[in-house]
Amino acid sequence: MAENNIEPQEKPAEIITLEDEDGNTAEFEYLEAVSVDGVPYAVLMPVEDDEDLGVVIVEIIDLGLESERYDAVTDEALCDRIFEQFRREFGDKYEFE
Repeated sequence: MAENNIEPQEKPAEIITLEDEDGNTAEFEYLEAVSVDGVPYAVLMPVEDDEDLGVVIVEIIDLGLESERYDAVTDEALCDRIFEQFRREFGDKYEFE
């Protein structure tokens, strides 16, 4: 009998495009969503290798009808809390430096 060597397929990366207040766009890989204090946030990684940028954290605003908007989280202390929650929940899935 032949052996079935089936490897789990990785889910393709979800790429989203964000636009800043000046109309500049950038693409990000949607890593995961986490909730802090009942508020949903997304942790994003730039598609372009930008060492200065690192991860980007945005609040997920539900607009209904399967539509959402992302607002940048600019409070550094809140970003730290969200990133720590992300590390706790997904530390076994991602490598952290």
